[in-house]
Amino acid sequence: MNLKALITAGAATAGMLLGNAAFADAVTAVTAASYDFGYENGFEGWSAKTDETSGAQDCPTRHNSSIVHSTAKARTGTHSLEFRTNGVGDCGLVYSDRQFQVGTTSPVKVDLSFWFWSNDKPGPGTGGKNHVLAYSGADCIADPKGPIESNWEGFTNLGTTGHEEGAGWYEYRYQATVTPNSSGQICVGQAVMIASTYRFFKSYYVDDTRVTVS
Repeated sequence: MNLKALITAGAATAGMLLGNAAFADAVTAVTAASYDFGYENGFEGWSAKTDETSGAQDCPTRHNSSIVHSTAKARTGTHSLEFRTNGVGDCGLVYSDRQFQVGTTSPVKVDLSFWFWSNDKPGPGTGGKNHVLAYSGADCIADPKGPIESNWEGFTNLGTTGHEEGAGWYEYRYQATVTPNSSGQICVGQAVMIASTYRFFKSYYVDDTRVTVS
């Protein structure tokens, strides 16, 4: 196994996603809860999105990237999520997000970790380098805006997709404090930002995602 890349980022976001049930004004402490996703049974509640399928197109050239449930690679089990990216326009966002019911309207701490397979080398390269991003907030982003330097609006950059150790699985980590909405829900996302030029589909894989709310 290749050396893990442990990348921690912090962010604070207010608000929360609309839900079905109303909560009283009084709030109580949250018991820590962890949710694990190995993607053996499909997307397991995660939604596959791109900047082209969610809202208005931001990039000047369509890249037609996507996320599929795949058996091509898996860190554990037999399945993962395959992020099929195309750098034809040196621009794009490919992401999956999911809602979580946290049962309170008080701020909660969100810890996200996931394993990411990449074959990219480190360094800028001749055409740039793609980036791994994460998100947490009130709503799942309906119309992502970007690119903004090495990021997309609302996301946190966890680093590039390149590693000295070569092809393999690398762990990315993210932390944030989020204030839930009146229905006690939050949204968490994991993403690839296309920031490199290549006129073909390049695949990255995500497996063994864990979300802990406390």
